[in-house]
Parts: sequence; structure tokens; C-alpha cells
Amino acid sequence: MSLSISTPLRRIGQLFFLSSAFVVPAAWADSYGDFQQASGQLEALMAKATTHSGLPRLGDPDVAALFARITDAPRLFQAPVAALQDMNQSVALCERATKLGKAYYAFDMERPLPLSGAELQQARADQARQNLANYGDEMSTFFAFGMHCHGHLIQLMEQEFSALPADAVSGTERLRARAFSKGSTTMYVGVVQFVQVPFWNVAQKKRMLEAAAQHATANVALMPPPLRERLLGTLAQADQDLDPTLAPALATIRQALSVTTCEGLCQFY
Repeated sequence: MSLSISTPLRRIGQLFFLSSAFVVPAAWADSYGDFQQASGQLEALMAKATTHSGLPRLGDPDVAALFARITDAPRLFQAPVAALQDMNQSVALCERATKLGKAYYAFDMERPLPLSGAELQQARADQARQNLANYGDEMSTFFAFGMHCHGHLIQLMEQEFSALPADAVSGTERLRARAFSKGSTTMYVGVVQFVQVPFWNVAQKKRMLEAAAQHATANVALMPPPLRERLLGTLAQADQDLDPTLAPALATIRQALSVTTCEGLCQFY
């Protein structure tokens, strides 16, 4: 087993691929309904975006209000509505948010260009960097929300598998648990390693790292100890020139990674 440390831009791409009127009503039925309606409104705004106009930005108060309703993790997951007690509907919610984040990363990436080969590759890489410069706040908001969303999924999976002893879990279910753990771990590792990626500013890193720290115990519990050790190793140089505001979250993550027991879903990785 190995922990692949890919290039920053490739890691961002992999992370995203894992997975009317625009007036926000004063009160909607519930948190799940809020998410679905606001997501639809943001998707409609994004569909109208052009190279000249760009995508909806958090600097626009109406867009910020939509983001707030989409990414209100405490309201969504601390006391989830009935729909979010269901794994399939919860996965669909997380995937919808992931697609919104992906749209910011991939903006204008499919625009036809009179280039080919290495020149086309370079142009796409330049566009990705430009998107990170333009939409880092929007992307990091969705990355942070992804941490909360996957934390909720982990809780649902743990509830499901804790009902049976490990030796009573079928081979098919073991494979499902392993695939879930590997997918969640890939996302978590990517976000944690952003602390060392220069494309993000300190505020964006802080937003993502604090969300990762909040769910550190749950995510680390999915990883076998050797994988935890490898992730700790990749963070060995993270303290160099580290902004002090990032230190507490990084310390929480390191503390979780130092645990060596393998119980629960970790057994199926």
C-alpha cells in the first residue's frame, strides 16, 4: 500500500472528480430543502456564466447568501432531517456540492483552443491556475464543506457496520466499506496536504484545514496505521514558514494521525 503524493494541480483535479428568480426566500421548510433550492439557483447562475462575465463570486451578496445556505454544515448535519439519515440521499447531496466546486476549478477548461499537444496542456494548466487565483475563496468553501459532508457520511457508515461483528460482514459489504474508506481518505489527504500548496492563501488554507481538523478523528479512523504514518511523513516539512493561525488545526490532525489502533471501518480498508 502506498500513499501517492501527486502534483498540486492534479491533486485538486482528482479531489473534485471523486466523487428562475434568484431571490432567497426568507424561510424554507428545512435545511435539506434549503440546500437543494439554493444549489439549483447557484447552478442556474453558473450556467449563464461566460468567459467575459466569469462565475458567481462570493463578493456578490446574493451569491454569498446562496453559498451560506448550501454550505451550512451545522444546520444540515448536527440534527439531520429524515432525508439525510439515508445514505443514498446523503451521498447525492455531497456529490452535488462537489460538482459545484468542480465547476469553479474547471471553468473555461473545455473552451476550444487553436492548440495541441504540449501547448494545449500548458494552456489548460494556466487556466487551472487562473481559476485558483480567481475562485480560491469559492473552491475552498466547497472543500471545507466537503469535509463536513464526508464526516456525516462516515457517521452513517459507522452506524451501519457497527451493528454487526467484523466476521459477520459479507465479502461484498467489505468491498463497499473499503471503497468508501479509500475514497474518503483520498479526499481527506488532499485537503490536509493543501497546507503546503502555494496556490491557496492563508485564509483559504485556514478554512479548509479547520474543517479537516474538526473531522480528523473520524477520517483517520478509516486509515490503517501505515497510511497514517505516511501522511504524517508528508506533513514533516509543513511547519516551515507556517502561518501561526494554521498551527492549531494542523496539530489536531497530527494528534489524530498518531493513534495506531485499527478498529471499525479501518478493518476493511
